[in-house]
Amino acid sequence: MKLNMKNLADFMKTLKKILFFSFITTNVAQAQANNSAHLMVQDIAESYVAANIPFTESGEISIKSKTLDSRINIPACPVALEAQSSPESLRQSNVTVRVYCPSNNWFHYLNVKVTEMQDVVVVNDSLSPGTIIGSDDIKLVKIDRKRLRGGTFTSAEDVIGARLKRRIRMGTPLSSGMLCYVCKGDAIVITASLSGLEIKTSGIAQQDGNIGQTIMVKNKRSKKIIDAQVTSVKHVQVNI
Repeated sequence: MKLNMKNLADFMKTLKKILFFSFITTNVAQAQANNSAHLMVQDIAESYVAANIPFTESGEISIKSKTLDSRINIPACPVALEAQSSPESLRQSNVTVRVYCPSNNWFHYLNVKVTEMQDVVVVNDSLSPGTIIGSDDIKLVKIDRKRLRGGTFTSAEDVIGARLKRRIRMGTPLSSGMLCYVCKGDAIVITASLSGLEIKTSGIAQQDGNIGQTIMVKNKRSKKIIDAQVTSVKHVQVNI
């Protein structure tokens, strides 16, 4: 029998193409399966953290697992994968989670980042000492709570009308130490409650004060110096 070299060469080319595309198709399928397994493991870690982190009132929480290295092979597990972490780790911003298969020895540790966002009042521009805060001076932005220091504010109404005690830069979160709701020398309203009656009179602040603080004020009529608690901008309360 004569061998047709041209037909043989054509056949070999066709076979190479078939084997090449088969190899590519198999690798793509394996990569897709591996990627799906990776996403499942990450989802299990995130779900575990969401269900077990300490209670928070914010309700604005971002939970994101670190992406697994594509080279990590995840073997088949005949039962559902499980996750665990220590109570100490669950209180951190970066939680270490162990995802494992209960029916064999496979496990992997993942880092899950927890970010708790909070509305915070910040200034729109650089402001000078003595500036009385108005609605145009401030805005609400969401900031990671762990980046905040001191007593910040979550409502614009809490700071409007207060006076700055020092210069602050644009974008700085306002805190109680930067403000005085009643500043020394301010004309203020003094309120006193007695037997269900509310009495108001005018006075002069003798000290700076923030909400909840007790400061000395002078009654304009009696000229007496008394202690009063700051209740709002330029308002104090006297306990009788």
